[in-house]
Amino acid sequence: MSIWDALEKAAYTGLGLAALTKDKLDEAVDTLKKERGLTEEEGRRLAEEMKDGAEAARKKLDERVDEAVEKALAEMHLASRKELEALKARVEILESGLEPKDSSEK
Repeated sequence: MSIWDALEKAAYTGLGLAALTKDKLDEAVDTLKKERGLTEEEGRRLAEEMKDGAEAARKKLDERVDEAVEKALAEMHLASRKELEALKARVEILESGLEPKDSSEK
């Protein structure tokens, strides 16, 4: 399995967890409202707290995936977009300083 396959699976897993979390969250709140007698307001507040927790977990997952991608790219010794753009700018500066040779000087 290539690094790209692993990263793709991680991304899809994160998206799947986010969708599953929302569905399970709604289901859990509905169950608590029915079985524990939560009021509509308590249910909304609980759902909001759980959603905030899920969002924090998603952000943490995103950070970990970003770190894994950066680490993988560093291990592959690939230049970043920023590095490539800096090199392109340097080449353009150097090329602009070169004067074309006159072919009649031969």
